[in-house]
This record gives sequence, structure tokens and C-alpha cells, in this order.
Amino acid sequence: AAMAKKNRRQKRKAAKNAQASGMDSGAEGDLKAKGTKSFVQGDYKRAMEYFTKAIELNPKDHTLYSNRAATQYQMQSYAEALKDAQECIKLKPDWHKGYLREGLAFEKLLQYPEAKKSYTNGLKIAPEDPSLIKHMKAIEDLLDELKLSEQESAADNPDGDRFTRLVTWMKDGGCKFPKLYMKYYTEDYRGVHTLCSIPADDMVLYVPQNFIMTTEMAKDSAIGKAIRRSRYDIRSAHSWLACYLCQEKHDLNSFWKPYIDILPDKYSNMPIFFEDFYKNFLKGSYSLEMAANRQLDLRSEYEGICRQCPEFRKFHHLEFVWGRLVVITRNFGLDIHGTETDALVPYADMLNHMPEKQTDWKFDNKLDGFTMVTNRSVARGEQIFDSYGRKCQGRYFVNYGFTIDNNFNDNDAVILADLPADDPHYSMKVGCLHGRRVREFQVPAHYSEDSTGQSDNNHPRNMFSFFRFLHARDKELMPLSTNEGYKLKNIEPISIRNEIAVLKHIQRKARESLARFPDPLALDHKLLKENRFMDMNHRNCVMMRSGEKETLHWFIRLADMAIPMLKMPWKDLKRQAAKCHQQRSRFNYYVTTVIVPLVKNQK
Repeated sequence: AAMAKKNRRQKRKAAKNAQASGMDSGAEGDLKAKGTKSFVQGDYKRAMEYFTKAIELNPKDHTLYSNRAATQYQMQSYAEALKDAQECIKLKPDWHKGYLREGLAFEKLLQYPEAKKSYTNGLKIAPEDPSLIKHMKAIEDLLDELKLSEQESAADNPDGDRFTRLVTWMKDGGCKFPKLYMKYYTEDYRGVHTLCSIPADDMVLYVPQNFIMTTEMAKDSAIGKAIRRSRYDIRSAHSWLACYLCQEKHDLNSFWKPYIDILPDKYSNMPIFFEDFYKNFLKGSYSLEMAANRQLDLRSEYEGICRQCPEFRKFHHLEFVWGRLVVITRNFGLDIHGTETDALVPYADMLNHMPEKQTDWKFDNKLDGFTMVTNRSVARGEQIFDSYGRKCQGRYFVNYGFTIDNNFNDNDAVILADLPADDPHYSMKVGCLHGRRVREFQVPAHYSEDSTGQSDNNHPRNMFSFFRFLHARDKELMPLSTNEGYKLKNIEPISIRNEIAVLKHIQRKARESLARFPDPLALDHKLLKENRFMDMNHRNCVMMRSGEKETLHWFIRLADMAIPMLKMPWKDLKRQAAKCHQQRSRFNYYVTTVIVPLVKNQK
């Protein structure tokens, strides 16, 4: 019995020693094996669970932290991967793999000098390790390239002092963008370029939360609290940040001063500031009315705030407009720890627009900051772009002060739909329209459901639906009847007669809109081809009006081509329809979705 008791004590002691030295005990070893198998299979979430449970059983096993660090790395949880790698090193400082894990995590967190130090420490232990040698060479090449590129780009920038202060302020605060630099083109145009080649899926920018200016921050500021106490009902959420910018711009000791100093002093490229010289180039364009309405909205918001909040009266109207333009041209919509907010993100807001975006961005709750990651490779010295999203040309022009070349699918124009005075059902229809016999549509040149429109009046199908109601006759009105009157939306093609009347009406209104432009489309195309403009504002004006004219011409051609097809018997149309099915185009889509069903099913 005494001998058995002694053996049990020895077994317990051996098990304890094994745990302390990191040797696999039964359950822990089983979990480690399962974790490794899941990792190899790419099931990182399950691998994470197994390694975590194994660590709970044996928190002294350095290999478990190394394995979990590798798993965290694959799950893009780089801060957690770094913590596990450093715990591995703490437990086993003479094991080279811990330093490899640490270096890889540092690289993903944009801490390149720290990554080099990790690889250096690992190579001291295992100088022949191929992975450490490979990553050490790559990080040394990168750091040499970044150093050379920074020297090359420094001489490029007349605004160097302001940019240097911004970069120093951000880096001192934990922001990271080691592969990027800002480049000056003109007083109104700057961009962000790469210091080296950047692969896809690479984080190029990290901005911690305390360097992100949010609506919540603005509301909690002195001016924000004053506005809330005044009980003024802010009409645009952007006004909170605009008011906060006004306050901080006047505070020479503001935390945000390095950021505010690099913001544009003026926005001469914005149509709301155009004088008659540029307005003459926009005669006939809906952008003039859009800009005028924007001016009125900004004036109304400013005067409303001043009327109820005396503390805001010290700021000039133009300062408020400046703040609103800063916000609308630089704003990011973020979800920060479950709270959706508008935000200004230094450096990230310097990226210019490209329809095909090169980056994806978000607020990363794990890293507690804003991250920007490339979604394709970017060459050394190349400008790196973000996308402001698909928009009609008018929104790009009036909201951001630029236009997009080849914006064919999203160029749009204004078409007025008016109820004909000789309509046999005029009184009934006017009543249904609540006395408004004219409705304005601002639509792109297609019939597709795919549209960037922000309201019902921006969708081509809604325009066609409304015109179909206007031209519905007798029995055609019965299916449109509802308990509330007549439906005006989602009206499918009614009849060949109705559709022909719709196309003729749209064509007539498109010609009326075209007649408001003093210059023909051919002149715009000639100017754009020669590309000899006085400045970018002049070019943007021509781009804006040419997009509207192209849209109107499309609707005119649509009627010219579609009406003869609507008059064909099905046996003659069938062959043409087959070609339309095979070749995708905006016109062919209208043929297959509207003309073919009407002609095929006519009685």
C-alpha cells in the first residue's frame, strides 16, 4: 500500500513537471492536435477554440501561443497575434519561431522597423532558418525603398511644412501609413501616392479612434452642447461636424489644428461659388438650379442655428459653408463599436475618387481604429484611389466639384412629364395628381432597374410608369385603380398604343430640354476632344452639360428606333428580337423587356 501511494505521488509530480515544461499532457495534446488539423484544413475559428482550450489547460506551453498567433494572423486579428507571439517569446526566448510570429504581426500592423528587429532577434538564434531569412530580406528591401522614396517625394511639395506637421502629429498619435505620401498638384488638387509597390490585401492606413472626428464628438463639444441647449432642430447631420470645425478652426491650441491646417482654405471648384463667367457655360443645365438650391439650404441652416443659438453668431456664414463643404467632400460613414456616425478621417480623406475603387475601408473594432486595405496591387509611385460610390454627374459636380469622364451609365438629365390638356380623363387625372399636372424627373439614359438615384424621381422606370398613367385611356385605367386612387409607380407596359404615346411624349420633352442649351452636343464633343480649356472649372462645366445632352439624345433616339418596332407584326420582329437577346445594350434591354412582350402578346 505504501509503495502504491509513493507511485501515485511520483506520477502526480511527473505530470506537474510535464505541464511546467510544456510537454503535452493527454487532454492538452489532443486539443493541440485537433487545433493543428483544423488550422491545416483552413477552419481557423475551430482551430482558435482548440488552441485556446489547450492554453487554459497548460498556459506554460510556448508552442500553443505560437500556434494561436498563427491562427490569429490568418483571421486578420493582428493585434491579438502580436500578443500571443510576445507571450510565446516570454515563455521561450531562445525559440526562433516566436520572433517570426512577432515580426509577421508587426508587418501587418504597419510597424516595419519593429518587424525588422523581431527577425534580427530570430536570426541570432536560428541564422539558417529560411523563413526568417526570406522575411528579413523583404523587410530590409522595403525599408530601403521607403527611405529612398520619401527623399524623392519631399522636394515635390510646396505645402511641405503643413503636411509635415500633419504627418508628425498623426505618427506621434499612433497613426500608421508607412507606404504612402501626399503629393501636391495644384492649390485645389492633391492626392495620395505609394512609396513602394503594394500587393492586394495589404493594410496601408491605420487611424486610431481618437484621431477620428465624429458627429458624436461634435455634439459633445462646447458649440455642440450650445446648439443642443438651444433646441434647434439640425436639418442635416453634416451640420454638427461643420459647426465643430468652425469652433476648432478659431482655437489655435486645438488638438485638430494640424489637420485643419491642411484643409482647403477655399472651394473655388464648387458650383455654388461660380460667378456669371462659369454659369454662362452651364446655361440649360439642371446643375445651376441644384447649386442655387444648395446655397439656399446652407443659408437657411446657418440662419436657423444663429436664430436659436447665440453662441454660434460669432461665426460667419461663409465659415459655416466652408465647414459643410469640408464634411460633404471628405465624410466617411462608419460603424464605430455599434454606433453609426459621420466621420472625418485624417489622411484617408486625401484619396481622390476613381469609380473602380482600389481600397476597402472600415472601422475595425478589434484594432479600435480606421483601416484602409488595398483590394488590388498598386505600383510604386502610383496614385492610390478610393471610390465615392456611383453617382449621377450632377452630384459629383455640385457636391464634390469635379466630373467623371465616360460616366455614360450614370449621366442624367431633367425631363418634365406634363399631363396633356386635351386628355379625355384630364379632370380625374389632375385630381389623382393633387393638382400637380407637371412632375420633374432627373433620370439616366436607360430603362434598367439599375440606378444610382436617391429618390423615386431619379429612376427611369418610375418615369415611364408615370408617363404610362398620363396616357392611359378608358379600360387601360381600370387595372391601375386602387383604394387610394390610381397607382403611379410600377406600371408595366400597358399597350402598344400607350407605349407609342409615352415614347413620343418623352421624345418631345427631351427636345424641349435640349433647346434650353445654347450650344449643340457636337461642340461639347469637339471641346473635350481638343482638351484646351481655360481651367478645370471650364472643363467640368462642359463635361456636365455634355452628359445631360447625351442623355436627352438617347431618349430621342429611343423613340425613333422603338416606335417602328412596336408597329411591326410579331413574325417580322422575331428575328430582330433574337439579336437583341444576344447583344447587351441599353436599347436592346428596352426591346426585350418592353417591345417584345407587347408585340408578341397583342390581340
